[in-house]
Amino acid sequence: MPPKQREAIAEEHDYDYKARKLRFEKHLRAWVLFLITDDESLRDMHSAMNQDPLYELAGAGVDIGLGGLSQAHASRPYEAVLDVLTVALAQIQRIPKSKRALRTFSPQTLCQIGDLLSRVVLFDSTTLELPSQIKEWAEKEHENGLPLKVHLRLNTGYGGIDRILLTPEHENDALRYEELLDLENAPDASTIYLHDCGYRRLTTYDAVVDSGNHFVTRLHSQISVQTVRELALPEERELPNGYTLIRDRLVTLGADPERERRVYRAINCLDSKGNPVVIVTSLVETPVEDVCFLYFYRWTIEILFRWLKHALGLAHLISHSPNGIMMQVVATLLVYALLILYHQDGPLSLKRLLRELRYQIHERLYQIGYEQGVRDTMAQLAAGVS
Repeated sequence: MPPKQREAIAEEHDYDYKARKLRFEKHLRAWVLFLITDDESLRDMHSAMNQDPLYELAGAGVDIGLGGLSQAHASRPYEAVLDVLTVALAQIQRIPKSKRALRTFSPQTLCQIGDLLSRVVLFDSTTLELPSQIKEWAEKEHENGLPLKVHLRLNTGYGGIDRILLTPEHENDALRYEELLDLENAPDASTIYLHDCGYRRLTTYDAVVDSGNHFVTRLHSQISVQTVRELALPEERELPNGYTLIRDRLVTLGADPERERRVYRAINCLDSKGNPVVIVTSLVETPVEDVCFLYFYRWTIEILFRWLKHALGLAHLISHSPNGIMMQVVATLLVYALLILYHQDGPLSLKRLLRELRYQIHERLYQIGYEQGVRDTMAQLAAGVS
């Protein structure tokens, strides 16, 4: 992304309005460094920006007070960082799908359901814990809470984030179901939408099928099921992913007499931990093993959320303002996107990549220090000779 494009984004959002020292370019670079190093707190970021030679070499060093940095997080428009993220996500979409698959399955399993994965759109949400300093304020000032539930959609079953929504923490996921589906702009014909049971509306299930697409989800406890016909199970009921098949049948969903009766499929199984799961899908012709493998793939986004929270520190919110929290969420997603762009030769292990990148940063820093020491020594020797 050319520096002039970032300058244009900052100007569009008046990011540097009244900024004395911490302009958009330095602030953005500081966020990236903060999220790929081991720092966790606002004080860590403040100390690094003021003293760490890594920040200085990377164009993120600035002499700023702790209060000034906190105020910058609270008042600068996070939408500018979101615009940079949008550019990064668009670049990810240009990476061939075969080079950006998240490594969650064995090659054998990926091969077995490879055709299905190429059609998958996967989405889910996670909730961020509010800092204690802002939680009480949020409850008093905002009836619906703060926008601290993050919805992510992964495009065509691979690692690139396709859509991001930030919503109130206690909002029902079903309210965002159609927005995340975006059926009018389905990536391909026969797209398979894979998600958890929080996104549930029977009329939306019907709309997915009417649009020529499919869905795979878990049956919500509030949806009634009526059996139409039992389907035969394969002889081998224990699957390589740890699932055990119990029952396979065609069903109708819900009890609303006004709604047209549609035939779907319900698969009863035990997951790898022995917990009962009922998978509901419109894929009535697909082998039952493949549907279970596909639902198991849903854990890809759970792994991503866990990685964002623990590897990139999204679990440690460093701002006590709504704007600052939003800025950290968007910056964390930006770093995730940058890591994918940095390593385009997949399959991708995000944890290993982050570890290697941290090592390379320190190695480069030591090299720069050594080179500077050699230059200083040579200069002193030259001065002594003269």
